[in-house]
Amino acid sequence: MTVTLPARAEVPIEHTWDLASIYPDQAAWAADVEALEAELAAIVAFRGRLGESAATLLAWLQLVDRLQVAMGRLYTYAQMCFDVDTTNQVAAGLRERAIGLSARLGAATAFAEPELLALSADRLASLVAAEPALAPYQHYFANLRRRGPYVRSGEVEQLLAQAGEPLSTPVSAFMMLADSDLRFAAAEDSSGVRHEVARGTIEELLQSPDRTLRKQAWQNYQDGFLAFQHTFGAIYAGSVKADVFLARARGYDSALAASLHASNLPRTVYDNVIAACNRHLPIWHRYWELRRRALGLAVLEPYDIFAPLGPPYPVPYERAVELICASVEPLGDEYVAVARAGLTSQRWVDIYPNRGKTSGAYSGGSYDTHPFILMNYDGSLSGASTLAHELGHSMHSWLTNHTQPPVYASYALFVAEVASNLNQALLRGYLLARRPERALAIAVLEEAMHNFHRYLFLMPILSQFEQRVHEQAEAGEPLTGAGMGALLAELFRRGYGPAVQVDEARVGITWAAFPHLYQNFYVFQYASGIAAANALAERVLAGAPGAAERYLACLRAGGSRYPLEALELVGIDMRTPEPLDRAFAVLERFVDRLEQLLFVA
Repeated sequence: MTVTLPARAEVPIEHTWDLASIYPDQAAWAADVEALEAELAAIVAFRGRLGESAATLLAWLQLVDRLQVAMGRLYTYAQMCFDVDTTNQVAAGLRERAIGLSARLGAATAFAEPELLALSADRLASLVAAEPALAPYQHYFANLRRRGPYVRSGEVEQLLAQAGEPLSTPVSAFMMLADSDLRFAAAEDSSGVRHEVARGTIEELLQSPDRTLRKQAWQNYQDGFLAFQHTFGAIYAGSVKADVFLARARGYDSALAASLHASNLPRTVYDNVIAACNRHLPIWHRYWELRRRALGLAVLEPYDIFAPLGPPYPVPYERAVELICASVEPLGDEYVAVARAGLTSQRWVDIYPNRGKTSGAYSGGSYDTHPFILMNYDGSLSGASTLAHELGHSMHSWLTNHTQPPVYASYALFVAEVASNLNQALLRGYLLARRPERALAIAVLEEAMHNFHRYLFLMPILSQFEQRVHEQAEAGEPLTGAGMGALLAELFRRGYGPAVQVDEARVGITWAAFPHLYQNFYVFQYASGIAAANALAERVLAGAPGAAERYLACLRAGGSRYPLEALELVGIDMRTPEPLDRAFAVLERFVDRLEQLLFVA
């Protein structure tokens, strides 16, 4: 007997997201592509004229807003068609066409920022004063001035925009290899039942109480990536070199500096994350030892990290929706009503895994669509927490898009991870506040440890890996899959400490499974996000006056404020290590409580 995933065509429609709410069919999508392609011709009429009058400048900005909204809608549909079945070559073609059109749009509009920067501050101020409708763009103009030293000439900007499509090839290659082409040997449990190992099932398999199944599943999964370590190494090296090229083309000292500057973040914010996570590794070492004792093992292996410490606590999708909606009630009636509709009748969520579906979970959508959530829901409390996390992103987008004009619809990743992690903290707080019986309390604390493990252990380790690999590329050193594996294995060895046995090759290949690394210095923001979220959750759960309202104002701000300023609305200062230290204090309390439940009668 073998447990396998269904094909995409076998998934009931009520378990899928409603892409027809974007376009009724692919023909309608193609018609909009052609319409947008035709509109590109209107762009050239503005070249060299942006400063001639307030009316011309306003017309230009409104045109760009409209074109970018249309592009977002087109790309969202194509990407999501592909993500639910990466073996579908028609969907792959839609995605490639959308990527190409986005690059063409970027190239066509690339003249604008250098042209605007060429205007004197007085001239720009006079244009804004002459046209009240330009007032909402003040933050956009200020941010452009801030980025001015790194904006190249119109000709160079156009070339960089045209380079966007080929420079995105590594992530496309990664997705095709990891989600479509890669195959893993099935894992056999202690009863002889064979289980399909896939990117959409590995998390559930690693939470099995059957150690034989966990071991085979983990080894087969890691071995699948190891078999292509040289290919994955070449793909990731291409992505890293693209980051370095773009940073140098704009005059940044490093790819990290370019990433931080984009969100107006000082280097200390990044350094605080890495330092705090390394400083608090002894908490993790204590937890690994606790887990080893609880499982009765001589040595803890990587495939034991998520082994259950208590009986399973199943959470069907419908129950997860109810728990999540109850837990976010402190955020107000509107938040709850919109969330409930999105998770149910409006079909924001593509719920369950199927063959060829992109692994993991994410929130997507565009300015003029409702949000969408990709899940590979496994019916566990951990799955419910992941759903709450992605809903946090979706509600952030919903609140931003219903408040801000298109120019501020894109918010910084730095704030995005606060919105998602807050929802997980609220769900956890809701469950623990009801004095759950021992089995449920253990399940909730295990989920908390899984969550903190991902964001305050795994992601900081990957951040250090990412930094080292980029530094090697910037120094002209060769990048190889084997070298990357050795580097990451050493970082894990230090992180795990003496309680966990490190299988160097299999642990070292972990980097190859993470698409997050293809977003330049994104992963460290998970740690900052969970730190800020837990500090904020304490206030919201305590009913602190105005805490929920200020938080919603932060979300509604979208891209109209810099991320550190947005967090200052809720009293969180991520320039200091204090929120990170508080998050590790929360982690330590979880370990204390788990130890008491497991070992104190």
